Amino acid sequence: MTAPQHETIAALGDRWRSPLAGHRFDTTAQIRRDEGRAIGELGVGNLRRLKDHDRSATGWTVIGRLLRPLEAVNAGLDGPVTPHRHRAMLDVAALLLLRCADHGQTFWSWTDQEWVFLLGRDHAEFRRHAPAWAGDEVRPYLAAHAYLLGSFTGFDRLGNFQRLTLARRIFGRDRLSSEISRARVVLAEWGYRLGNDDDKLLPMVACRLFLLNRSPHLDDLETELFDRARRDRLLPATQMNTLHALQRAVSALGFCDPPRQGTGRRSTRASGGAPEWNGGWTAGTRPRR
Repeated sequence: MTAPQHETIAALGDRWRSPLAGHRFDTTAQIRRDEGRAIGELGVGNLRRLKDHDRSATGWTVIGRLLRPLEAVNAGLDGPVTPHRHRAMLDVAALLLLRCADHGQTFWSWTDQEWVFLLGRDHAEFRRHAPAWAGDEVRPYLAAHAYLLGSFTGFDRLGNFQRLTLARRIFGRDRLSSEISRARVVLAEWGYRLGNDDDKLLPMVACRLFLLNRSPHLDDLETELFDRARRDRLLPATQMNTLHALQRAVSALGFCDPPRQGTGRRSTRASGGAPEWNGGWTAGTRPRR
């Protein structure tokens, strides 16, 4: 497997595309008999592609349709591919192939519950279900595969999970920073602390919405998504004021409707927020200083 550091990340300003886009994969749900047999014959050592694995084994050809999308995901993730991370990505592929053989179904057909079983509702549960050779660093990369292969977005079911790190890995750190900076500029003009570069709340909330929306672009954040985030309580109460401010900024940029008056009044005030957040003003009015 090759995993270039940045070749698969589009130039800054380009639209994000899933690393699976443009490929024609065989998404048949059922594991074929010869595929299951090949996975078993390759064995854990070969599937993990350790130093002395047999690259010429015929089993690799047999499981090609399963391996190709896994490698496409790994190659499309952003960040420097250190030996440590490279090992984690190889082990994720091995783990998923073994699960396919055990389950009799390809990852294309797994339910959210099946992904949660693999990922674990917390780190301890992941360790209970994962083989001993799967290190702690495997879980975050497994989450990226769940998102891209299985359309999994139930990260609230995984305990204390670093969504910002996941979003940067999937969408690209530079692209995320650029989009968040667009909102920061607007908020800074209005006197929000969220407009400061050292603020951590805005990236946390923005990345949640980007992951839910399957797009890291502000112009894809529609009014319905903000409404759904409130209605379905998709964010912690402490982040609702930040959501309100972000929607104001996105509205000012012309991409969605402003938040309805009063939507931010009952949420817990987020640290570092402008005191006018609970005032229930509408977009276009500048907070008093």
